[in-house]
Amino acid sequence: MMKQADWKKAAALLLCAALTVPFAACGKDKKQKDTSVADAAQTAKAGNDDTAETVATQKGGKTTWYTRADDGADDDVTMTTTTTTATTKKKTTTKKTTTTTAKTTKTAKTTTTTTAAASAKRDNAYKVSTKKYTSDDGNIKYSYPQITGLYDEDMQNFYNKLFQNDLKAAVDDIGKGTLTMTFDVKRKTKDQLSIVFYGGVFYDGAAHPYGYAYAYNIDLATGETFVPSEQVSMDKAADAILADKWTLVGHANGVSKSNIVDYFSQFDEEALKDTITESKVISVKRDDKGEYSVKGQTACRSYLDTDGEPVLILEVNHALGDYAEVKLA
Repeated sequence: MMKQADWKKAAALLLCAALTVPFAACGKDKKQKDTSVADAAQTAKAGNDDTAETVATQKGGKTTWYTRADDGADDDVTMTTTTTTATTKKKTTTKKTTTTTAKTTKTAKTTTTTTAAASAKRDNAYKVSTKKYTSDDGNIKYSYPQITGLYDEDMQNFYNKLFQNDLKAAVDDIGKGTLTMTFDVKRKTKDQLSIVFYGGVFYDGAAHPYGYAYAYNIDLATGETFVPSEQVSMDKAADAILADKWTLVGHANGVSKSNIVDYFSQFDEEALKDTITESKVISVKRDDKGEYSVKGQTACRSYLDTDGEPVLILEVNHALGDYAEVKLA
């Protein structure tokens, strides 16, 4: 008989391939020019105008006056330059700095407007549809989610490809065995999307199939994943489970809560805490260039339900269905 650690390894292998496809999501911010005057310049007040300041520098017989006028607004500062010569006193005005300042102000306003527009556009109107696949011999049957109508198309494309690659990796790993996979959308809001994948795998030569469940929890504001179990103290979770202060959300057919209570009673508090703690969880990160990357190697074993409450996917023995979905009281 295959040990429980073996099926855990098998479940982890489902997530090991083709998970690093980067997508560009955002354009690069434009760099702004520095319009400051050299620190060594001499400063003098210009007439009686308290809002103007002139700075004089001399070079090659010419004196250049830099005049800064502030109208009191935080984002509107005008800088003009006036050059005079010692012989003719002729003034020449250049608008180079003024143009740069206006451009900077416009860029800042555009960025603010774009961010506000993206936030306003994010809503719950997107859809999660189902794609299905069945092999010619019928040994491989799975379905996977595809997102449409999301406000961020790069985010949408990345996760659609990621879900598809998960299943392709599983098929490559199974060899002559059998594989079934379904999914369930647990939480769908404009800010969060939690999807749980339920699978069964039967390796060629194994004594029996093994069931498993893992989740993707997506923060739709950032495009990154999160781990719901991190909202829960593992010490308190272990205490609650041992004290039977939890609800059985999902389980194998015919398995009662009392069966699982008996199973958990075999652990002490420290052992149970180690069992339910998640580490090295697969996570999606998005850098400042808008490109996605996948890190970690262990499937996430928690998700958010419709109320936004964490549900833990706990490992149990095969007789109890291999896993149980538990919500703490």
